[in-house]
Amino acid sequence: MASTSLHVVLFPFMAKGHTIPILQLTRLLLHPNAAVTLFTTPANHSYISTSLSDTPTSIIILPFPHNIPGVPPGVESVDKLPSLSLFYSFVSSTKHMKSHFEHAIRSLKTPVTFMITDGFFGWTLESANLFNIPRLVYYGMSNFANTIPSHLPQPAHL
Repeated sequence: MASTSLHVVLFPFMAKGHTIPILQLTRLLLHPNAAVTLFTTPANHSYISTSLSDTPTSIIILPFPHNIPGVPPGVESVDKLPSLSLFYSFVSSTKHMKSHFEHAIRSLKTPVTFMITDGFFGWTLESANLFNIPRLVYYGMSNFANTIPSHLPQPAHL
């Protein structure tokens, strides 16, 4: 990452519907004066690195939390969960990645210009603030899916 004027950090949620658009965004952000660093977990690394193998993207692997109630060891993606009833536990466990994320940010050779992290990683706001890095939030759903609920009439009993 020598002589770059822009360094973007990306951290997608571990679900293909969140990851695939970030992989596309990675390609859009790459240019001669830009560096992109993408964070992932061990079990998702192969998919990410294969998808970006023809790019100079840096990929940093963060350990995924262990001993999540109900989630089998090695499951690090929503599509591998044995039941969607474990989704909340899965998402909640990601906050245990915070110290590893901050250590990795601190270790980067090139200062980070801004970061884009998934909406499920609310804890990354604290990390961004700690390092005074602007943070943008990415939602895996389309703007359409995020907008519709706010425009639907609410039932009278709510």
